[in-house]
Amino acid sequence: EMILALIGAGRQVGITAFTHKAIINLLDEVIEHARRSGVEVHAIRKLEQNEKPSEDGPYRTARDNGVVAAALVQREVQLAAGTAWMWAREEFEGLTDTLFVDEAGQMSLANVISVSGAARNVVLLGDPQQLSQVRKGAHPEGVDVSSLEYVLDGSRVIDPRCGLFLSETWRLHPRVNAFTSELFYESQLQSEQSAAQQALSAPDALSGTGVRWVPVEHHGNANDSVEEADVIVELYRDLLRGTWTDTEGRVASIAAEDILVVAPYNAQVELLTGRLAPIAGPALRIGTVDRIQGQQAAVVIYSMATSSQEEMPRTMEFLFSLNRLNVATSRGRCMAVIVASPKLLEVSVHTPFQMRLANALCRFVELAEEQTPA
Repeated sequence: EMILALIGAGRQVGITAFTHKAIINLLDEVIEHARRSGVEVHAIRKLEQNEKPSEDGPYRTARDNGVVAAALVQREVQLAAGTAWMWAREEFEGLTDTLFVDEAGQMSLANVISVSGAARNVVLLGDPQQLSQVRKGAHPEGVDVSSLEYVLDGSRVIDPRCGLFLSETWRLHPRVNAFTSELFYESQLQSEQSAAQQALSAPDALSGTGVRWVPVEHHGNANDSVEEADVIVELYRDLLRGTWTDTEGRVASIAAEDILVVAPYNAQVELLTGRLAPIAGPALRIGTVDRIQGQQAAVVIYSMATSSQEEMPRTMEFLFSLNRLNVATSRGRCMAVIVASPKLLEVSVHTPFQMRLANALCRFVELAEEQTPA
């Protein structure tokens, strides 16, 4: 809507992001909103390497950076999209009025600075409490942060003097959001009214809404757990026997598309895929936390796999990462389920930061106990 408002005011706008997929998602949404509003938008996108151009798409595509630059110079388009590799080129300097950086929590500060010359204004979009950019190599202190992390400077919610915090979630039911808002957004995130209509009806404790804790005793597991996989298979079967109600009050049977299964490790994802694929078929939705960011489903099941602190294959900061926990649990529209060893609630901490990490999982369990039907 911001992009369309600028186009309506006669401005030329650019879109960029860390990945081509994020660029395409935002561009498609802009075109769809324009169609619904009856607004004509002329756009162009720089193709990914080896990507085949579309002849009849809703916008132009180009293999060459120069074609995109020429379209902007000659004002043939109001909207152009491409990665930082395109926008940082000299010929793009000053070609747009405003450049939107999507998923700015995953784009490095250096890259945003490099593309900023292409526009008079830069707008950073994203959620700083989700997974950040991938870091490779060693960097001087402060250089390895994303552009959004730099602007927030350690805060969980942006200072009103620096930007806008969109305080309504259209995805999360209020009972799921109770955990998300308290732990990650200083209790400032509220559920939009329609989100409260969502509900789940399934056997046993997976009926209703909110967060659920499913403890599974196991020992000696590092990055995969057969015991958790056994429990998740049963939970999955139970869910497929239920129904869920969406934000418009429509009731439908739960299908594999409505269930998202997540794990922190590839090994657990592979194990669960082998167990769930015969049940769900090609509609199975499963992946590591890194791969499912940005997705959503009626219910999410998060399998932590590790038996105890002693068995962690990586640091506590990885498994208990606040951003990782936020991404995993906030995929579920009306329910988020964590399946894990209760030993993970007994970790030893040595710093205030580690105490905060452990507290997040403990708080999830407390809320789950309050919300689970008797």
